[in-house]
Amino acid sequence: MNNFEQFVIRALLLVPAVLIAIPVHEMGHAAAAYFLGDRSVRYFGYFKPEPRRFLEPVGVIAVAVALVGWGRRVPVQSNRITTTGQKVLYELGGPAANLAVAIVLGLILQALHRVGVPFSFDPGPGLLLAAVFAIVFLNLSLFAFNLLPIPGLDGWNIIEAIFKSRNARFFFNVGVRRREIWAGCAIVLVVFQFLIGINLLSVVMTPFYEPASLISLSECDGYVIPGLARLSPCLQ
Repeated sequence: MNNFEQFVIRALLLVPAVLIAIPVHEMGHAAAAYFLGDRSVRYFGYFKPEPRRFLEPVGVIAVAVALVGWGRRVPVQSNRITTTGQKVLYELGGPAANLAVAIVLGLILQALHRVGVPFSFDPGPGLLLAAVFAIVFLNLSLFAFNLLPIPGLDGWNIIEAIFKSRNARFFFNVGVRRREIWAGCAIVLVVFQFLIGINLLSVVMTPFYEPASLISLSECDGYVIPGLARLSPCLQ
């Protein structure tokens, strides 16, 4: 197959992956909030599998461009989630949900492949398992990406929950400059990719992505959309 055909197939396989992985992430936050005592998330329908409620346009575009993404943050009652431990558990809810789905589907994918079900990105019956792989990959990607310590992501929110009381002004200043920080990160990624030839995003995601991929798929594997995006957060 030529690159254009692979581009179309691999891009289309990401559509169901997006419709599953991003809602799973946000519903994970909702579930954590619910078990921590915030019943409003159920009242406002954040346990219903309605992708439009969770998809955020820029976050979806990021999936197409960089194979990472995010959704609309689930609003919670601040008076219900107050302690540092509660805030940390709430932030971990999203990545944990992505990891759980990746492990379950990854084990199913391995089992089906072992019994002879074909797995291929070429047109044919093998595309079924390829679609499952795309879902596993994107769940792993969201799991690892959202744990990065970048303002606005779960990883940074965990750090803020733990240390904000010690240096509130610093975290306030970071919050005010969040757009500038994201712009700076984007510039650094572009510089490393086009001038040095290193996918820096793959490098920084590796500590989270690689062990999760080994558990889910028994190997560390990334994803490629020919001519558009590549992400392989693996050391080998």
